[in-house]
Amino acid sequence: MDNDIRKSEKGGNTAYLNIGAWYNAETGHIHLTLPHSGWFHTTVNANEQSKRGHPNLYAKLARALKEAGVAGPDDPEANDD
Repeated sequence: MDNDIRKSEKGGNTAYLNIGAWYNAETGHIHLTLPHSGWFHTTVNANEQSKRGHPNLYAKLARALKEAGVAGPDDPEANDD
């Protein structure tokens, strides 16, 4: 079992995970993965009524994508499910 999660940096009760994140402009969702985990892939959107909606997290991830120099939503508050 290839488990790079175990190789993540740790500090006390905190694990610093290396994640993959990208924006899908067609769906308005931001995808999150733990590369090489084989099981972790989820999405988040800005619609608080959606099962995957979390406007605060979505806005923070949108900013992180922009600061990383990759595509992200122009206005995180305007996207929904």
